Amino acid sequence: MKKIHCIILLMLFPLALHAADRDSILLRAEQYYQQSEFSKAIAEYQSHADEGWASAELFYNLGNACFKNHDIKSAILYYERAKRLAPTDEAIDFNLNLSRSLIFDKVEAVPELFLITWGKAIRDQMTVRAWSWWSIWSFVAMLALGLLFLFVRRMNVRRLALGLSLVCFVLSIMSFTLGYLQKSNIERTDEAIVFAPSVTIKSSPDDSGNNLFILHEGIKVRIEDQIGEWCEVRIADGNKGWMRISDLRII
Repeated sequence: MKKIHCIILLMLFPLALHAADRDSILLRAEQYYQQSEFSKAIAEYQSHADEGWASAELFYNLGNACFKNHDIKSAILYYERAKRLAPTDEAIDFNLNLSRSLIFDKVEAVPELFLITWGKAIRDQMTVRAWSWWSIWSFVAMLALGLLFLFVRRMNVRRLALGLSLVCFVLSIMSFTLGYLQKSNIERTDEAIVFAPSVTIKSSPDDSGNNLFILHEGIKVRIEDQIGEWCEVRIADGNKGWMRISDLRII
């Protein structure tokens, strides 16, 4: 038994060291931020993100440090990443909108269908994990009510159990679907921020294409196609064209 305990401790020890190291990095980053050493804070937060750690709080703090360091395009990038993980966070929304107000390009978005807006609002009410738990517990409740329907003799109870089990089934499917949509939204790679100071959008994926319009750093685009080092992008007002993907950072 002692050997088993030793093996478990040896397995957990590296994880504990990693967690402690991670906490120390975040603590140093917070100290640098409070001391107005924003470049150092960014480096500490970035090293944490480069290790694969992703959280709304980390991206939000990284966005704040970039904003204070007058790097608006990077602030927008990290606020966008934070928003995907915490879509209803008001502080993230406020800072993201503030950052957008400081960029050169002001684009009026094309109104989307109200059903799409309504669906996104419902999807964003909870995290992927929360939707997953709703789906699981609704399914368990459906099974329990199904057993009640099978083994109870009273007709009114059987009808109630059957009706509630159908409701739970629908809730389980809806929760699973919303969780899947939320996960897909977090993992999407078709949205990006322009990082070049300015870029001329072309009519074709080459330098010989006609000049369509100019975009500046910080604006958000949607990637619709890619050919080699060129990608076709669309902005919020519906205009689209081609630019080099190296001038973008994927959200």
